[in-house]
Amino acid sequence: MKKILFVAMALILGLTSCVKDKKYPGITITDLKYSPAAVTEFTPVTVTANIKCFNSFEAKLYYTINNVTTDVKMNSVGGDVYGATIAAQSDNTTVRFYVEATNDDYTASSASMEYTVGAVQVDYSVLRLNELNGNDKFIEIYNSGTDPINMNGVYIVKDETNQNWTADANVNIEAGGYLLLYSEDVTIEGGPQEGYPENLTFHSGLSAKKNVRIQLFTPAGESIDDFNLVDIDQNGAAYNYPGNQAPASYSVNADEDWYYSDATPGMENVDGENIVLGLEGDVPPTPPTPDYNNLVLNELNGNGGAKYIEFYNKGDFDLSMDGMYLEKDDKELPIWTGDATIIVPAHGYLVLYSEDVLIDHPELEGTDLIFASGLSPKKTLRIALFMPDGTERDLFTRGTTGEWGQTITDVSPMTYSRTPDGGEWKLAEATEGAANPATGDDIPQE
Repeated sequence: MKKILFVAMALILGLTSCVKDKKYPGITITDLKYSPAAVTEFTPVTVTANIKCFNSFEAKLYYTINNVTTDVKMNSVGGDVYGATIAAQSDNTTVRFYVEATNDDYTASSASMEYTVGAVQVDYSVLRLNELNGNDKFIEIYNSGTDPINMNGVYIVKDETNQNWTADANVNIEAGGYLLLYSEDVTIEGGPQEGYPENLTFHSGLSAKKNVRIQLFTPAGESIDDFNLVDIDQNGAAYNYPGNQAPASYSVNADEDWYYSDATPGMENVDGENIVLGLEGDVPPTPPTPDYNNLVLNELNGNGGAKYIEFYNKGDFDLSMDGMYLEKDDKELPIWTGDATIIVPAHGYLVLYSEDVLIDHPELEGTDLIFASGLSPKKTLRIALFMPDGTERDLFTRGTTGEWGQTITDVSPMTYSRTPDGGEWKLAEATEGAANPATGDDIPQE
């Protein structure tokens, strides 16, 4: 059973930034970390941060011990990474620090971090991001280990720039337990989570329909877990999510992959069926090989101003008609050839119209849905569908004379229809682009 740890009476370590222009801060400070992660007595500590600015700037490390603050100039250690050293300290000394960068126009400060010399080291590797929800706006962290963990200094970064939550010393997570964080978007006055503890509130939003990166770090700045959705469009297309909107949560399934699942804040995750596509490092899934055995001629109508040929796709995947073609009777050339723009949807229909109907349907002029011939309800007929390699996929014939186009029994106004869709050929009422009747009459062959 999940254990939610609600801890009050503590303040979050926030990201502060003093800038003149909120739209363009001028200086960005990210990826703050220190090493070694296990600080022992008389060991100096190296602090690094990634600092970017278009103009020249000065960077300093500020650290506080027993209410005394010292500043040290930071120098480039390669590219945009700047570093400085905190002098070695004795056991049980707590050191709190942050980085500040300034130029003629701007001052920017990082979030604060801290460490205690000689502190017992915590195994943060058992923590993981477990559920993310952009609808209800929460982040859930799971402790898969066998010991409780004090989360002091553990932090989250959103979209590589904003350190939007840092745990204080009052935040703990039990073995096998879950920690639930809500966005300030829903903890504000009047919000659905009004009054939620401040130290369990992350200071940003969370979207259910945009690419997003949520990173979990140790107090030393080492990566613990990383959810990085870089191509959300794959999901909208694969699962027909309007506007890419996630229906509920991104959740870790029992197989430890991320899936779209029902929201379970404060409860064990339920396994979802649709895996989250477009995560960084994912190999795009291999599309299933289309099974053209599911594609059939489904209805032929030779009556009046109709005159159409209908295909039906019995399968679960859309089928492209690229390169497929139709032959009629004993004509030497195809009466129609498909291209990549023509798709028969899964469990759906595609209708082609005879060039004979263009007078009554000028809107079809110039489309790829016209076949170059007519159809008659009172003549012998052969319509064959072929694959691009010349393999015959489906065939309809009417007549026993062996000669095509010969006058025989008039079956109008009925159509030649597979009943039901994809079934046996029968005579039935016209159902252009829709489901055929379940049954029909036998087709006279003479």
